[in-house]
Amino acid sequence: MTKTSRPEGLLGLGLLAVVVLGPYLFAALTGTPDEGLTGLARWQSAAAAVYCAKGLSPIVWLLVGGVVVLAAATLAGRRLGALGAALDGARGWYLVAVAALIALPFLIAAGTNSSACSRGQAFFWQAIFVDVFTMAILAISYNLMFGFVGVVSFGHAAFFGLGAYSVGLLMEHLGWPWWGAVLGSLGLSIVIALIKGFVGLRIRGLYFALFTLAFAQVFFLLAGNRLLVDITGAEDGFTFAVPDFLNMTKNRLFFYYLGLTAMVVAFLVVQQLMRSPTGRVLVAVRDNEGRAQMLGYNTFQFKLIAIVMAGVLAGGAGVLRGLALKGASPEVLGLDFTMTPLIMTLVGGQATFAGPVLGAFGLHLLEDFLRDTVVTLGGVSINVGERWALILGVIFILIVIVFPYGVVGTVQNEWRKWRARRS
Repeated sequence: MTKTSRPEGLLGLGLLAVVVLGPYLFAALTGTPDEGLTGLARWQSAAAAVYCAKGLSPIVWLLVGGVVVLAAATLAGRRLGALGAALDGARGWYLVAVAALIALPFLIAAGTNSSACSRGQAFFWQAIFVDVFTMAILAISYNLMFGFVGVVSFGHAAFFGLGAYSVGLLMEHLGWPWWGAVLGSLGLSIVIALIKGFVGLRIRGLYFALFTLAFAQVFFLLAGNRLLVDITGAEDGFTFAVPDFLNMTKNRLFFYYLGLTAMVVAFLVVQQLMRSPTGRVLVAVRDNEGRAQMLGYNTFQFKLIAIVMAGVLAGGAGVLRGLALKGASPEVLGLDFTMTPLIMTLVGGQATFAGPVLGAFGLHLLEDFLRDTVVTLGGVSINVGERWALILGVIFILIVIVFPYGVVGTVQNEWRKWRARRS
């Protein structure tokens, strides 16, 4: 990112903060707090009285208005001066997307006459999107290695599963506080990534991919081993207690925003890394590692940086899943949680920033839709949910054919060609 674009980026984040804090302040000032509360608790209680109202509320109009204003300013572009520059191009649409996701629980509540804070359709869909955010972070981390650096791994689930397991084991068996367990899990991800990188990067190509698969399978077998049943719960997994504010059953709206924040942070971390000098070297390593070595770069060191960063992000996604489910089982260490982010990356567009996120949203939401769909034709009911995997596979094949570089990658390539013809 250039020096001139950094203030513009901060201004854009400031605008997003206004969109978020404006409705919250309105709710806190107009809501009726519970009796006997003082200070911050009274303030939060007043805001919750407005936020948790069923159906269409003033909060919906305020949030939707903020999204519309951001979208209009993004369309206007640099004609609005510094404000337009802060929202110019992809940055503006990213902010619009985040603002729309902030408003989403209240839009669902308005459309289904439910509350964003208690059981109902809005409550249900928040859980779905928490899972989407988790998978988006995992896909972002995989894209960092596979898309931007060209390192193929079949064992990425090791980081994801260890994040889910370690945060629970540290809290349940060692009595660590939640923040210590989270930091400890991320630290373990760094250690495992360093071991994996130092050993595995001495091997190249397919052999490295097979090494990562074997590496992950070791943890999968350990998690399901009956000898460790008192620690890990073996094949049944284990559960653990979390603080009330991290309990997704009690505070799902808070956890929804926690997951959204984690996804945005992961996105920005990878974006800033790839726009830095280190990121440019990583791309050079992917394109031609031999030439990068001739230019004097230690390609082993740079690939190790990418593996560690990807491992920490995947471990963070695992931590989020472990806290959301208040438990972990061996399936989070299975091959499925390596292949799924790989498919999401391919569908969205490898080596793009928005591609893995779009792939995660599209495939996960499409899967949920297909599982519960029954089509009626001429009085005959067809349960699509019984064949959802086959249908999803066919859709994936069609996407790959129509969008050979992924949805985002193909659109970007066509946009560049169109602009080149115009000029």
